[in-house]
Amino acid sequence: MKAVEIHQYGAARDVLHFNPDAPRPTPAADEILIENKATSINPVDCAARSGYGQNFFSRLGWGELPMILGRDASGVVVAKGRDVSELEVGDEVYAAPPIGCYAEFVTVKAAHAALKPGNLDHCQTASLPFVALTAWTALVNEAGLTPETAAGKKVVVPRAAGGVGSFAVQLLKAWGAEVAAICSTRNIELVKSLGADTVIDYTAQDFRDHLQDYDLALDLIGRKSDFDELDNDYKGGTDTADGSHYDEQLMSVLRRDEKAVYVTVCSPKVAFTNKYGYDEGIRRAGEEYEKRAAIAAQSGYRYIWSFFNPDAVSLTRIREMIEAERIKPVIDRCYSLADIVKAHEYCETKQAQGKIVIDIT
Repeated sequence: MKAVEIHQYGAARDVLHFNPDAPRPTPAADEILIENKATSINPVDCAARSGYGQNFFSRLGWGELPMILGRDASGVVVAKGRDVSELEVGDEVYAAPPIGCYAEFVTVKAAHAALKPGNLDHCQTASLPFVALTAWTALVNEAGLTPETAAGKKVVVPRAAGGVGSFAVQLLKAWGAEVAAICSTRNIELVKSLGADTVIDYTAQDFRDHLQDYDLALDLIGRKSDFDELDNDYKGGTDTADGSHYDEQLMSVLRRDEKAVYVTVCSPKVAFTNKYGYDEGIRRAGEEYEKRAAIAAQSGYRYIWSFFNPDAVSLTRIREMIEAERIKPVIDRCYSLADIVKAHEYCETKQAQGKIVIDIT
């Protein structure tokens, strides 16, 4: 099969290699084999390509080189393991496996894949699984939002024009929340089109002067100091003049109430394992979480680190919202698999509105 591999970590132009004859994977008993029609580029792919998270991912069995990166798949089931009953050969599906999607074929646990939205093509669909599940895990599984409880809630979303942010704004608005979105000047019209009630241009405004008494803050940036060991491309927090304490600035807009929630998808857990090794990094991350959660509790709100969770049930609910036209994909541009270096380099400019898609066909 055709695939893009890395044999070492580094810059996109140095380490991403197109292989026209890569070995096709074979599904395990609980897996399906997808003939992959499209995938997408996520910032986490660029970070992983540079070596970020290698201690963490290796412990989970995802870090052996040569490696095929990629977190989004949209395609057709062409084979399945003996224990798979919920999906059939010929089904069009989408999923967000941990690796392997920069390829014509990818194996995915059947429990992590769902039928794709019928009103989208594969390129549109491939823009969604990873970012949708990242937002869903944070807002639904961790913060506890439902269509009933979200209605009327005041929620602030930074980086609202990015992949996770653009999905989160649409999900929250579909469920009746009042959304304040933070973005740059060039993204204001896009974010307004997604339904945001208030749009803050961080290049000209300090959001703390305009937002107060919010029920939920969804942090998509994190604390810059948590990522000081990383290359500048992957440090968090640049959406205010003082990005080093962006999380504290975001927390300041929350109402002081035990029902208020700060949830971040940018914890330092993986960065700690990069710096200290897996076991020590996990131990230090646990201590850091307890400290931050205790400080938040003293101020009267909940503090949560959210981690991506692949789940077919959630993907099915997301598909239903897409088919009801309550959520739409936001795609900046599309590349071929052979042009994946250009796609990574564009992703690293941090200028993409929504997602960067790879058309594998």
